Amino acid sequence: MRRALALLFLPLAVAHADQWLGVRHDGGLSTHELERLLAEHPLREQENIKAVPITASTHVKQLLVQVRDREPLHYHADSDLTVFLLRGKGEIEINGERRRVAAGDVIHIPRRAVHAYINRGPEIGVAFVVMSPPPGPDDRVLVPAQ
Repeated sequence: MRRALALLFLPLAVAHADQWLGVRHDGGLSTHELERLLAEHPLREQENIKAVPITASTHVKQLLVQVRDREPLHYHADSDLTVFLLRGKGEIEINGERRRVAAGDVIHIPRRAVHAYINRGPEIGVAFVVMSPPPGPDDRVLVPAQ
């Protein structure tokens, strides 16, 4: 299993910074180009957050998430998240603890961990998010601010 994961992520180390590999519905791999996806799915001026589905299988769902200001505090009931911050800088709050994050950071968020990304930079934060297993219809649960 480790060897398979290493082979899957090895091309990421040599890929251009604005490209990454994704799993197609048929189980194959495809390269996604960040600039093209952002141009096709821009975050409009009146929008704060946009989540664009990239691909999904029975084991995983991949999203491109853009955040202008901040996410509301929430948790995922069904899925663990791995977040690859592609652009931006800010803070990630997980279970009440805040840490600084910047493009290039990878953040693991276990299911049911209350979290939010707060953008602290001048540009829109952009992340490639892997949810495993894929979320069900009631996965995202908002948490009232305290």
